[in-house]
Amino acid sequence: MRDPLGLLGPEKIWYMNGYNGNKVLEFEGMNHFKAGQISKTYILPHNFDGTGAVVYGRYLYYNRANSKYVVQYNLTTGTVTRLVIPNSSIKPRTHYYQWGGYTTMDLSVDESGLWVLYAYESNSGKLCATQLDPLTMSTLHTYCGISSESMNSMGNAFVACGVVYSIDSYNSATTTINYAYDTTKSSGTNPAIKFVNKFTYNSMVTYNPREKVLYSWNNKRQITYPLEFEE
Repeated sequence: MRDPLGLLGPEKIWYMNGYNGNKVLEFEGMNHFKAGQISKTYILPHNFDGTGAVVYGRYLYYNRANSKYVVQYNLTTGTVTRLVIPNSSIKPRTHYYQWGGYTTMDLSVDESGLWVLYAYESNSGKLCATQLDPLTMSTLHTYCGISSESMNSMGNAFVACGVVYSIDSYNSATTTINYAYDTTKSSGTNPAIKFVNKFTYNSMVTYNPREKVLYSWNNKRQITYPLEFEE
């Protein structure tokens, strides 16, 4: 993970191993990450679930294990500053992406701020997107039932430029970004954009609005996808 705002250092990388644990490793840059040279280790007060955590500003945001809570963790002070439940209908470890891994809540950052993607049973497991104020953690906007299929049927999803994109498969070598919901227009399309899972086990996809790239964790490998957007 990299912070799109770069407040703690534009090149710094944070890494959380697996889909459940309590450690966050900090690296000064990509070369240090590749060499395994850890600059700092954080021990979280609550375990995390899934691979949907993000760093934004001076904070790490993650889903507290087996709970409805999104945690705001201050990387400067090493303390939890806020806990919030984006939607009371969320049921922990029930709706997550195809590969499993308990990503009940997938945090995402785009040009407009902080988002959390999730699903719940009474909405047929279809994707919801809630935009949170990154400081107060209050809800700004919520869009539900925005996907054409359930979260369990998706390879992954991310938010970019106010649009929620879903990826069809996590393990097909060649798949597609097969659905896009524009929150600014409240409308969905089926773009069928080619997406390559080179190592056929894609367990994390997230967008960095500063770099205009997707970061992916694919079968123990860090992959980046440079993006170009049409007006």
